[in-house]
Amino acid sequence: MSSGNPQANPAIHTPYGKDHPTELSAPKIERELVHQRRITLNGYVRNDGLFDIEAELTDHKTYPFPSDFRGEVTPDLPVHHMILRITITKERVITAAEAITVTGPYAVCPKANEVFDELVGLKIAPGWRRQVQAAIGGRHGCTHITELLGPVATIAYQTMYGQDARERRIESNFTDADKQSERSHLANTCVGYADDRD
Repeated sequence: MSSGNPQANPAIHTPYGKDHPTELSAPKIERELVHQRRITLNGYVRNDGLFDIEAELTDHKTYPFPSDFRGEVTPDLPVHHMILRITITKERVITAAEAITVTGPYAVCPKANEVFDELVGLKIAPGWRRQVQAAIGGRHGCTHITELLGPVATIAYQTMYGQDARERRIESNFTDADKQSERSHLANTCVGYADDRD
């Protein structure tokens, strides 16, 4: 994310025209970056018809700080570094789940990975975050891994529905009725799917 000029940066593509902003406005008050979190999510189509969704999270401080477990944690070292994968069916049921705490603030942190397979059998559906919290949240889990499963569900939908539409387009089987059905499922979920959209 840039904190620079609110005008368009020609190096960044936007479909909204050359004058559309691609950067946030410049901050009006002097400030200092002290924490940076990066999250990467990837969706994969497997040859067996299942889907893998993978996520990686890192947190860095911009200053060194002392840690009883790790000694001095310098800015080049992550405070947190977690990776995870879930495998899901076309019905969005989890068949496998794996998490690794690469780096955490405490020696006990990797123990949270032991409960991650409690996700197996759950379905990504309304109430997903509550299901996740009940299965792996709280005193036996990891806050950051638990929170990461919210966007993991979003990427699962993006991966599956995108792949389904892609396959139907390849087969020349994506009809106007399919487009209408897709719109009806997403009606009023955002401005792009608003019933009263221009």
